[in-house]
Amino acid sequence: MRKLLIALTVSVSLFFAQSAVSDVLRTDHPTEYVVVKGDTLWDISARFLEKPWLWPEIWQKNPQVKDPHWIYPGDVIRLTYVDGKPVLTINQKPANTNQTPVGAIDVDIYNRPYLQDLRIVTSFKNLPYVLGIEEGQLLATENRPIYVKGLQGVKVGETVEIFRPTRNFGRNYKHDKQRSLSTDLDSRGDQMPDLYVTTWKGISSSPNSSDYIGTEMRKIASGKVTQISGDITRVFVEKADREIRQGDRVTPNSGSDYDPYYFPSKGPDITQDVRIMAFTDIAYHGGRRSVITIPIGSLQGVKNGNTYSIWTQAEDVPDTIAHSEPIAANFDKHTMMQENIGTAMVFRTFENVSYAIIYENVQPVSIGDYLKNPE
Repeated sequence: MRKLLIALTVSVSLFFAQSAVSDVLRTDHPTEYVVVKGDTLWDISARFLEKPWLWPEIWQKNPQVKDPHWIYPGDVIRLTYVDGKPVLTINQKPANTNQTPVGAIDVDIYNRPYLQDLRIVTSFKNLPYVLGIEEGQLLATENRPIYVKGLQGVKVGETVEIFRPTRNFGRNYKHDKQRSLSTDLDSRGDQMPDLYVTTWKGISSSPNSSDYIGTEMRKIASGKVTQISGDITRVFVEKADREIRQGDRVTPNSGSDYDPYYFPSKGPDITQDVRIMAFTDIAYHGGRRSVITIPIGSLQGVKNGNTYSIWTQAEDVPDTIAHSEPIAANFDKHTMMQENIGTAMVFRTFENVSYAIIYENVQPVSIGDYLKNPE
């Protein structure tokens, strides 16, 4: 009898262990994989795991890796088992100083537009700004001086960056045409008519509204501080992608402090209504590799690598079968179920807003679709 109980216990344990393994690993997973140039950490994780964001749970149990963030092309990742549980180990080649470690995202693609040129701030109106341009000109270009008000903590010879406000973001989603128009912002961060085209198509807000969570700025120029007098700083423009105008914001050079070496991971629990606010490329819909903005950021505990599921909006469908008259049918609407249609990973966070990349989708993703914690 005792032997029978032991056998049953072992069988049950093996059953649950195998079930856990099947939930984590892809059915077509390899036993080993040689990392190649162009891979991302998401790509590698997705080769082994059904849910790539579970990578840290397996990787942390790997005693062979001193620093799991440094994986190079040519390294061999192997799948082994410890006590019936899957573990990913790595056979690292000697580091080649000419090689770049594999990052979570393809930095070559996303570097300038999202890691260098764009920034989202919550205190836009308090930032230093271009007060005047030499000889009373309306616009400034390269090799011309500008005069900045309120620039503190800089010294002569230091580099500063000039930004143009492009978009305000609001947390509350409202699906109406007025808020969905692509707009430009004036020097005070308020909306202007469609004179210029912004990067995004999505939901706009006013910095004075209760749902306001940030203003996006695009870097348009850089220059050097040449003179400081009280609250006014003279900046000589050295490089400009667009003409500089009065009201453009100025900040000290932020440098390059982005760390791309992080793995997909579970994010903090979403306890509020989180929807996709905007797409790049002036689009209302997107798919794999599209960049989206979402209304949660570092203040909500979001970090780079956090992964979320994308769900459709629940549609209200009129019952035209039970009612032949359209008016009557519209008064008898039924809410359809939401569908899980994709996965997105955060790759840059600000206080209340983050940029994320759609890595998987089974149908087009739209502005207003929901983000939830992955199951």
